[in-house]
Amino acid sequence: MRENARAKGLRYLVEHRLTVLRVDRERVEAECRGGGAVYRLGWQDGIWRCNCPALGRCSHLHALLAVTVRGAA
Repeated sequence: MRENARAKGLRYLVEHRLTVLRVDRERVEAECRGGGAVYRLGWQDGIWRCNCPALGRCSHLHALLAVTVRGAA
């Protein structure tokens, strides 16, 4: 059975492939190793983004979302 993006993202966490570089009120920045490359991802201006070629919410974003909480501050 093929792994879905969420399960793959959680596996990336267990394998220590995600590095969170910055978290503040304006942005979140991270890097994630996957598919033989390192992808830049994060949140800014209300938009979650990743520079990988996947369409939709990719496994890299699922990894970041699992460790990031956006709360009212």
